[in-house]
Amino acid sequence: MELGKVMKVYSGKPGCMCGCNGRYRVASAHAKAAGYDADDVSDRSVKIIFNKIMSNPNHKFDAGANCVYVQTATRNLVAYFAD
Repeated sequence: MELGKVMKVYSGKPGCMCGCNGRYRVASAHAKAAGYDADDVSDRSVKIIFNKIMSNPNHKFDAGANCVYVQTATRNLVAYFAD
C-alpha cells in the first residue's frame, strides 16, 4: 500500500459515506479518468488522510473494496486504491 496508488480518500462522520457526512478527495493523477471536477481534486488532502490512516495501528485493509480504512468514534477515514 503506497500513496501513489491511492485514487481517492474519504473523511467524514460515522454513518453514511455517500458524501453527506463527509467529503471525498481525488488524487490528480486519477481525477480525469474518474470524471471528477477540479473542486474534488486535492493531492494534499489525499496525502494527509492516507498518512493518518496508515499511522493508526488499527487500520484495516478491505480487499473486496480495494481500500484501507480506520473507524474511530468521530471519523471514518478511507483510502481507495486504483486497480
